[in-house]
Amino acid sequence: MPDVTPMPTLTPDCTRCAALCCVLLAYDASRAFAEDKPACAPCRHLSEQNLCRIHANLPGHGFAGCAAYTCHGAGQRITSQVFSGRSWREDPALMPAMDLAFRALRRLHEAAWLLQQAATLPLTPDQDRQRLALLAALTLDRDWDEASLATAEQGPALRAVQPFLATLRGLPGLTPPRR
Repeated sequence: MPDVTPMPTLTPDCTRCAALCCVLLAYDASRAFAEDKPACAPCRHLSEQNLCRIHANLPGHGFAGCAAYTCHGAGQRITSQVFSGRSWREDPALMPAMDLAFRALRRLHEAAWLLQQAATLPLTPDQDRQRLALLAALTLDRDWDEASLATAEQGPALRAVQPFLATLRGLPGLTPPRR
């Protein structure tokens, strides 16, 4: 059964984002990150144009975690839709609100992406109906604002995705988690 819910792009477009992942997210020095970075602090490799100066070789610079990360398109929607192009860079007071909104929409986009990926599994017709109903319930085709994102993040649709996905464990084509 094809997906029928209108969906926003779940692919990041860093050129349309205020570098939210490079600013809002924290990381600890590890094999994935060459150094520590606190939350709500710009990465030292972030340019004034909100682009990564070492993006062409993130793993070579010790930032394989950045290379593997995706916001599933939440960053550009937060920047353009929720904050109408305003940014933490021009108004640092926006950072806490941008952080909350980004985390909420990223969770919604990630849930939608996982539900889309589930379509590649040998689902029963009932499982596929449930999958499509969850996609529709996420209401990702709407115009978001801070209040609606906060409500959606705490709502039943997002809470129902993980239990549904857990029912798919063991299906052929599903890669078991690494230990």
